Amino acid sequence: MILFFIRGEVGSDSFIRYCYNNYRNVMLDVEELPEHVEILREEGKKPRFDIDGVHFNLSHSYGVTVCAMSHTEVGVDIEKIRSVHIGKFPFIEARDEKEFFEKWTERESYVKLTGEGIAKIKCDIPSDAHFEHFDVFDGYHVAVCAEEQNLIAYELDPGGLEGF
Repeated sequence: MILFFIRGEVGSDSFIRYCYNNYRNVMLDVEELPEHVEILREEGKKPRFDIDGVHFNLSHSYGVTVCAMSHTEVGVDIEKIRSVHIGKFPFIEARDEKEFFEKWTERESYVKLTGEGIAKIKCDIPSDAHFEHFDVFDGYHVAVCAEEQNLIAYELDPGGLEGF
């Protein structure tokens, strides 16, 4: 799995295509992937590519965007750690904002993995769900939900987005 980060506001589809291009370049020695892919959207389903074998998920928070790409289904969430009224979220037990956002990103990455979306944020998370957690940049937390696998991360240059 590869996580791609970018700072600044970006168009979602452009960033996803930019990430796919970088994913394809990294994976050249492992598998042959088409040069171009289309992003498909269907009512009630998560966006996907028009090819099998590459899955993605996108999240953004306060000027930072992350895209996760994997050979398996994946869900990702990034949140800037900030002041929040924890008591408004009784389904999350947390002592402070940092712990709250660690648990929130875990839940959101899970419902994005399943495709159920934010409306199911209060659902029970299966004990066998696998998560990876990262503190990134200054004051951001990321959680990824996917089957256990190797993971690498890159920060991409916003200047490279032209043409995608």
